[in-house]
Amino acid sequence: MAEIHLPGDILSLVVPGKGRTEIIGCGLERVINNPDQLLVVQPGIRRVSHGKQWMAVHSRRYVPQKGDFVIGIVTSVHGETFKIDIGAADIAFISFLSFEGATRRNRPNLKVGDLIYASVTTATKHLEPELTCVDGEGRARGMGPLPSGGFLFKTSLNLVRRILSPTSKLLSLIGKDIKFEITSGINGRIWIKGINVVEVIAVYRIIKDSEFIPEPDIPAFVDKQISRLYGFPVVTDDSNNDRIS
Repeated sequence: MAEIHLPGDILSLVVPGKGRTEIIGCGLERVINNPDQLLVVQPGIRRVSHGKQWMAVHSRRYVPQKGDFVIGIVTSVHGETFKIDIGAADIAFISFLSFEGATRRNRPNLKVGDLIYASVTTATKHLEPELTCVDGEGRARGMGPLPSGGFLFKTSLNLVRRILSPTSKLLSLIGKDIKFEITSGINGRIWIKGINVVEVIAVYRIIKDSEFIPEPDIPAFVDKQISRLYGFPVVTDDSNNDRIS
């Protein structure tokens, strides 16, 4: 059973059955005088996956962590940097050279209000978060300015982490009936673009309403919402939630 931990609890870097975790995510900090222990700084449920552990926190306040992929909003341009709102306590910044193909003569054409998908490269208590839209090889790998015409909305950090989890089937189930593009930032922002406004709003509502649906019930939940969207009668559980045409 999942255990809830409170601020002040001490956890170990070594997780029974999963080995040592070297990557520390939100809600945890290393204990200075004991590098093998972690201090819980946000209440939540401990999660461990692929050598990383973090606290699953139901929160809307994003705390930047190095390596996070986020959706930011351009707020201003200052010399060779763009100021970016990522929903954290401090405004982040990104150099115009941190975009694929950018040079001093070929700068990215970003305006105030534009959206970018970027990675956090620096995140400390004493400095503004720094972002980049390229990896170590100078390639974008899906990062960069987001296309115009999409719909951006904010949700809890826990829901975004759930959507990004490899075990989540929500987006693939929606995609069987609705064609759409989606970019999810770990900072609680989701961007979607579809064929028309009706389907975009439908995807938005399904995602938002799915937050407290148990994972085993997600297929039936999505099927029910899609049936309502296209005008199919919604049947009861006795009929296994099959659509009736």
